[in-house]
Amino acid sequence: MLFRYKGSYLSYIVFYTGYYAVFALFGSVLSVYLNGLGLSDQEMSLILSAAGIFSFFVTPFSGYLHDRARNQKAVLAVTLALIAGLAMVFSACRGVGALFLLNGLVMSLINSVSPVCERIAGSSKYRYGVLRVWGTIGYAAGAQSAGLAVQHLPGWALFGLTAGACGLCLIGLLGAQVAPAAQPHDKAPTGAGREKPPLSALLNSPPFFLFLAVGFLFAGCSSVNNNYAPILLGRLGVEAGGVGTVLFFSTLTEIPLILFSHRFMDRLSGKVLTEACLAMAIGQYLAYSLCRTAWAAVAVMVLVKAVCSTLYMMLSLKMVRCIVPAGLTTTGLAVVATVNNLAGVALQNLGGYAAGRWGMGALYGGMAVLCAGGMLLAAFLKVKNDEPVFSAPQF
Repeated sequence: MLFRYKGSYLSYIVFYTGYYAVFALFGSVLSVYLNGLGLSDQEMSLILSAAGIFSFFVTPFSGYLHDRARNQKAVLAVTLALIAGLAMVFSACRGVGALFLLNGLVMSLINSVSPVCERIAGSSKYRYGVLRVWGTIGYAAGAQSAGLAVQHLPGWALFGLTAGACGLCLIGLLGAQVAPAAQPHDKAPTGAGREKPPLSALLNSPPFFLFLAVGFLFAGCSSVNNNYAPILLGRLGVEAGGVGTVLFFSTLTEIPLILFSHRFMDRLSGKVLTEACLAMAIGQYLAYSLCRTAWAAVAVMVLVKAVCSTLYMMLSLKMVRCIVPAGLTTTGLAVVATVNNLAGVALQNLGGYAAGRWGMGALYGGMAVLCAGGMLLAAFLKVKNDEPVFSAPQF
């Protein structure tokens, strides 16, 4: 049975469902949990910004380690075990300093797994969409469970569920095939090994840096939105359990996008997809800035929030595969994730100040302006659309 399980579609189902459930259980309503501890907007923003600060160091190191490691499964297994243990320690803390430290450690470790998951989905024998869709289902279930846990159960239960989801992910990891990092396209001499390109190869690509600049603005605003969207709903009268339900249905709207990614992601250029992400973000934030009723905010959140962030995640994989030299795919994704996290640190603290001083409307209006700036930068983005990532013929 173990032999049949290895490399099976079931193993990938368990792996992706478990990992994205971990992501949702720990992070989706963390702002609501912290708000329930009586923390101010500034204190909450400080704690949440720790994820970006720690990820700035942890994510690129993890990406480099995965590109070089001979046993990538062992690295993933240790990372998941650390997440589970630290999440339980987090549940026992109440001080701002301890919460800052532990949130930074846990979220940076969770973020460090994400580029590896994307590379596995893009290089597996199964098509990207039929693997990542289980991540969507796992995140939706995790978000709903997190909302209910915060509303009805003691605080430690939320983080106990996080540890349990780590165990589920480990079970999936036993069977999933984690292929070595992609090798360069250039053929090595007969009988010789292929050397991986140096890290300096990342520094010689202006389109990569331009995409990082655009991503800084988009991902920074998206990070603030992920943390403040539950708070926005709460201030409009939605309880924690209802917030989880909204995030559940919002996440499910990703499913058609992911399942049919092979029909459009490889056909459309990176520039067009980048502009589509930014346009959706601008519309979403303008709507939030003007919303005065819960139903209006819920409708926008369900229809746009998850679709926008998921499209950007797939876009990042596409851009890295098209721009970054083969053999540095995970490192390139880790650099993108690091810039995203740095943007989250910068804008999270600014967002907390803006929300506390001028209110949620001003916060989201400012984010719409920043994404409009990203749209201007995207006009200069030119990348060859010659790398098939989402249209593998298998399954």
